[in-house]
Amino acid sequence: MFRVVKLEAFYPYPPEKVWKAIANRSSLAKWLMENDFEPHLGHKFCFQSQLPGLNEVIHCEVLKLREPYELAYSWQDNLIESPSIVTWKLIPVDGGTQLHLEHRGYQEDAIALSQPTRHTQTRQAQLTHPIVVSDRVWFSNQPQQLGSILLNSYFSGKWEYLLNYKLREVLVSQSPNLTLS
Repeated sequence: MFRVVKLEAFYPYPPEKVWKAIANRSSLAKWLMENDFEPHLGHKFCFQSQLPGLNEVIHCEVLKLREPYELAYSWQDNLIESPSIVTWKLIPVDGGTQLHLEHRGYQEDAIALSQPTRHTQTRQAQLTHPIVVSDRVWFSNQPQQLGSILLNSYFSGKWEYLLNYKLREVLVSQSPNLTLS
């Protein structure tokens, strides 16, 4: 069975600008992790974890690339058997871009929790760029299958934080004349 995190966020920028933040090595390093990403189909790259005390490398490969609208890559660290898949879709809408993120992984790589989780946003975040979090995140009930600490952090709210705050900060810093209230 799969675990799936689905997030949506609105950014008041064209897809090309949001694309640069999700498909550019230096921009990714500012809000996600150090990496050697290149936007080329089949390119193998790594993310380097920045969690204190955790020197983890995430091995990835670009699986789909349709600039500036869609990007998908595999995501696998040393503690999981099968790669998960991260898919980004950028949809042009009035006034900006609707970003859809899906991170899909296998149940046996999940941390042992007894029920799905649901994330909430602050009122300010809901007004500036609402994120919809799927409640269809499944977790293993077998303690021996703790899986990857790093992967589990992303399935347990880190993606939401990154899209809600860190990616937004990068986009704002690249557009100093546009401020969000």
